[in-house]
Amino acid sequence: MLFRLRTAVFVVFTVASSSLAFAQIGSQAPQPQPTSTAVVDLDHVLDSHPTFIATMEALKAEYQKTMEDFEARRKKLASDASQLNDALAPDSPEFKKKQETLVGEDSKLRLEVVNKEKEFGERQARLIMDTYNQVVTAVDVAAKHYKYDMVVRYSRKQNTKMDPKKPNTVQIGLDREVIFFNPQHDLTDTIVAMLKRDIQAAPAATGAGKPAQTANPGNGPVRR
Repeated sequence: MLFRLRTAVFVVFTVASSSLAFAQIGSQAPQPQPTSTAVVDLDHVLDSHPTFIATMEALKAEYQKTMEDFEARRKKLASDASQLNDALAPDSPEFKKKQETLVGEDSKLRLEVVNKEKEFGERQARLIMDTYNQVVTAVDVAAKHYKYDMVVRYSRKQNTKMDPKKPNTVQIGLDREVIFFNPQHDLTDTIVAMLKRDIQAAPAATGAGKPAQTANPGNGPVRR
């Protein structure tokens, strides 16, 4: 009985001390205003997007094929140059004429490579931007529907329990931007469901670099 009584006194003292500590903090600094905040795992949303991954993979495959074609053309020019050296005398007019042709073709090929890399870079950036805007639109609709004042990005991977025997988990935990949140305010699955509802999935072989547009972004969120 005495132990229970001491425990009760300790709990009351702890609560009182805690309240006093917060009161002292409140008297020294502005008190934060309450707000309603939700979180979204953007990486998970992109991985679950109806078209993003397939379109990105199709774009990468197209880029790889284009670069392989360029490499084949480069090797052909190198082979032609080697054969030219073996077939003609370096000081002959025919040699110089063909050499100029090969040099011109090589310069043209290099320029094509530069332009194509720029084109693919812009298409990839456009794909990412358009997809991100689709996500932002869905978040905006969901946030207004559930009356959230703020939605912040976080990563579910960073919520893995830290284990000192696995130093990488400790570093991941330290790097997380959201330290605490109520799991009930995680909009990630809601956003994924909205995108899958409003965006028709497209085959990976078509529409590279052009994600499907949201069918009706004004629709409310899918119920969680």
